[in-house]
Amino acid sequence: MVTAWNLIGTVARRSSDDIYLSNWYIIGGTLWTCIIAVVAIVPWYQYGLGQVAVSGFYMHNAVGMWFTPLALGVIYYTLPKLLNRPIYSYALGVFAFWTNLLFYPIIGAHHFEFSPLPWWLQTIAIVFSVAMLVPVWGGSSNFLLTMRGRTSDMVHSYPLMFIFVAVMSYLIGSTQGTLEAFRSLQEVWHLTNFTVGHSHLTMYGIIVFAIWGGIYALLPVATGKQASKLGMALHFWMALVGCFIYVTSLSIGGTIQGLDWVHGLPFIQSVVDMQGYYVWRGVGGLLMFLSHTVFGWNVWRMCYGPGAVASPLESLRAEEAVA
Repeated sequence: MVTAWNLIGTVARRSSDDIYLSNWYIIGGTLWTCIIAVVAIVPWYQYGLGQVAVSGFYMHNAVGMWFTPLALGVIYYTLPKLLNRPIYSYALGVFAFWTNLLFYPIIGAHHFEFSPLPWWLQTIAIVFSVAMLVPVWGGSSNFLLTMRGRTSDMVHSYPLMFIFVAVMSYLIGSTQGTLEAFRSLQEVWHLTNFTVGHSHLTMYGIIVFAIWGGIYALLPVATGKQASKLGMALHFWMALVGCFIYVTSLSIGGTIQGLDWVHGLPFIQSVVDMQGYYVWRGVGGLLMFLSHTVFGWNVWRMCYGPGAVASPLESLRAEEAVA
């Protein structure tokens, strides 16, 4: 609440009429976090099915109304800085913001389909999950249209590559979440490792990659020191390949696992069928862990390393001037 107060107070004292899109999302995410936390803590209705409903509300909104708005705020701030051009559409960004607020809070119930929760609540969650395509496709289009004609810059800018992966993960992962909400697909994927793969595509692919892109773009501006290109390359490719292996293995394995259950095979058969996919999950997880150690080294270089070098923002603008 103190953070929200500081953010709102800063924006209230702005000299311009408009509020930056990044401010919309970061302030929104902070305020929604306060609401989510209060709902999760209040004990009066957390008995029986009420506890299940609150669990779905808190679990899903912690992702979509807390972490995701903050990550989108980072993208809305960092992407124009890296490209040295304004975001494609201010109106589209605000539209995506408000439709996300309208549709997202109720959809946590789609994780409890076929449960004793009221059938009408589950159905509303499915309908609103489909409606979430509006803010997701709107926001993703805004980012991609901002990058239109400038994708070649990613060859020279790893911060931009991190942001691009976050945008694509937002588009693909959130669309996948809509499809996963349908009862026909939940019959197969419910309570399987497919859901674990999906959660890593969204939490890791969107939030973590967006944060990394923001740090690599903005921290050198504050410190005057930049991580080496090799260090950023190792971090990016190990994290991307590791995440891809992790998500793909669990998505395929989780589907096989669910089909085993649908066909009435013994539970141990689904465990046996998952063995190879668990190995690949371990490979992906190891690459992701190694990328985190490289990231720690890169942050040290940007904070305490020897020698000041051009930041990513300055490098891109210098190349534009030459061109």
